[in-house]
Amino acid sequence: MKYAPSGFNGFKVLWAALIGACIGIILTIFLGTFVRNTPAEIPRTRLIYLRGVVIASAMLFGSSVESIRQLQESAPEQEYRSQKTTGRQQRRR
Repeated sequence: MKYAPSGFNGFKVLWAALIGACIGIILTIFLGTFVRNTPAEIPRTRLIYLRGVVIASAMLFGSSVESIRQLQESAPEQEYRSQKTTGRQQRRR
């Protein structure tokens, strides 16, 4: 059986990055609330950098997960597309 790999869809990766950015924004709102209610004195510039890092890392996480998913799906080898079993499932056999 010959498998025809699908092409890489960059638009889906951009959507995943956008969703990751939204999650990052929500996390920065939570983080800002948390920092405001603590006695710690953090300079405003550090908070801005921290928010940027959180949003950028969430974007990177979302886009990398989608990229890896697409690359795994388009791999010609069957081993990359098959469902992996966890250690717990292997012990039961």
